[in-house]
Amino acid sequence: MRKILFLSIFFLLNLTYLCAQTNPVKWSFEAEKVGNNEYEIIATADIQDGWSVYSNEMKSGEGPIPTQVMIDKDTDLKLVGDLKEIGAKKKVYDDLFEMELVKLSGRTSFRQRVKVKDGTDEVKGQITFMTCCESSCLPPTDIAFAVPLD
Repeated sequence: MRKILFLSIFFLLNLTYLCAQTNPVKWSFEAEKVGNNEYEIIATADIQDGWSVYSNEMKSGEGPIPTQVMIDKDTDLKLVGDLKEIGAKKKVYDDLFEMELVKLSGRTSFRQRVKVKDGTDEVKGQITFMTCCESSCLPPTDIAFAVPLD
């Protein structure tokens, strides 16, 4: 009996240690020209196996923080359309939050079209996300970005 208890505790501690990695999500940012003064701002997440982030389509309030991409709206920029998610998306019941959630894993991108005025040379913004594995979550993280426009 002690052996089973010891092995169970050892397994749970190992799982918690594996989930406690500091950076399970790596972000990159770029701008792709799609028309005259129109660009698609692309935030790409490379998410480690066993981890996920949460869809921006989820309603915030209860449960995890959904991924949000905020583009600094100044007088030189106008958002065109809605933020799009591209990647492995799953709607699942999550035991940790005891609710149905939309999770994204693997390589996922968030895309927002913008129209800029002549002479605009970069777009700035911030992404807010929360990441979880099966047994734990990291606190919400904010990452500022600035992407040059060609």
